[in-house]
Amino acid sequence: MRKFDWRKYIYKIAVVILVVFFVAGVGFGAKKILAIEGVRELYVAPAPLSEMPENGEDMVRYINAAIEKALTACPKTELSSSFSIDKGSLKVSDGNRQLLSAVQMAVPAVNSRVTDRFEKRTADFSDSAADFLTVCRIDAADILEAKLEYEYYKCSLCASEVAFDKYSDVCPACGSENTLRPRSRDTYKITLRMKPDSRSFTDGPFPKTEALSSVIAEEGGNYYALQNFDNTYDEVILYAEVNRLTDEIGLLRYETKGAFSAELEMRGAYEALGTVTVSADAKDSVSYRFTWPSVKLDKHETTVKIGSSEALKAKLTCDDPVGYDVVWTSSDGSVLTVDDRGYLKTGKEYGDSTVTASFIFKGKTYSDSCLVHVGVPAEGVDLNRGKLSLKTGETAQLKAVFDPQDTTNTVCYWYSEDESVAKVDQNGLVTAVFPGKTVICVITDDGNYYSSCKTEVKA
Repeated sequence: MRKFDWRKYIYKIAVVILVVFFVAGVGFGAKKILAIEGVRELYVAPAPLSEMPENGEDMVRYINAAIEKALTACPKTELSSSFSIDKGSLKVSDGNRQLLSAVQMAVPAVNSRVTDRFEKRTADFSDSAADFLTVCRIDAADILEAKLEYEYYKCSLCASEVAFDKYSDVCPACGSENTLRPRSRDTYKITLRMKPDSRSFTDGPFPKTEALSSVIAEEGGNYYALQNFDNTYDEVILYAEVNRLTDEIGLLRYETKGAFSAELEMRGAYEALGTVTVSADAKDSVSYRFTWPSVKLDKHETTVKIGSSEALKAKLTCDDPVGYDVVWTSSDGSVLTVDDRGYLKTGKEYGDSTVTASFIFKGKTYSDSCLVHVGVPAEGVDLNRGKLSLKTGETAQLKAVFDPQDTTNTVCYWYSEDESVAKVDQNGLVTAVFPGKTVICVITDDGNYYSSCKTEVKA
């Protein structure tokens, strides 16, 4: 038997290994490129219903308008409160570890008893909350800081979200460069920090730890007697969440943060300790939560093929979500019909129809709609050119090539990443403006598929 001479095959083996690595590398690169091409979307922030508040005084006015709207429309309104002592900040004057441990064990009971002293109220749907909900009486001069949050960044590659004030050129989640795109949430988050010694605080509805001293005294039993109590307020905060598209308030919270100290004359097993001082940081809050009647569909735009089976789902927000009938309608029955459970049935022709779900609650009709395209959905898009080189003033025509070719919704959107270098109109006509480099992009209306063309403008 002849011995195998592996040296004769070393060249072929090396070639095979290189081919494997090459194919794997191309596959990985293609996968990443396809990920980028498929998820980037044209985004236009929805406009707010009212003018955006610019400063503290405007924010108070805006919150009050939202409260007035709630008092008129009567959504479900729930008043609750909370109080908590920061265990980590607890101190005893003589540093006695056993006593500190005992105090720490008592914290949950104290928190619960103080919270129970606060008022709890609920106004159901259509019931007025006027007897426990009022507008904010805040002097603009008492506002130390006003903050409004609704913008953030979203990575077009991995879809992770980044806080607006944490922006950088590199996505912190996936490490991709220049993929963070600005986005807007539907809800304004408003934070107002007040002066602790202001009349807006002392005369306002902000919670105060007045019940804490009595609870500490009651908890003493045979262990101690409360001699003196003192508390200070370091932070006074008004926080609100308001839907900027509807001006419907979702949350209103008054919050205080501070520190307290209690002088305790020890008794019983701790009598030998004499008088000790216990101190800690604490915070309390009064919250109003609002639930507005509504019906929400799981989709607001979709494309279905002729003959396919698909259903829309409606979620009701009311006193008894299963106790109300949802009425489904289609704007064009020749294109699409919908049954009483939200199942869609296409006709024999391509077209668009708006499907609406509605229900009547407390005499008012609530509805939500979905635009349904009946046709051939887009599965991708490409451009007829991947690179352009133009001189200042020249033009070039780009064309979007859809996949599949018989895609029925061929509406697409064009934009330039740097219009100072080159502009593009909504027909794909590129105009060179100034020497430099940019990227011309196209995004499909159906599916948000994306493709791009690198463009260089020369003098």
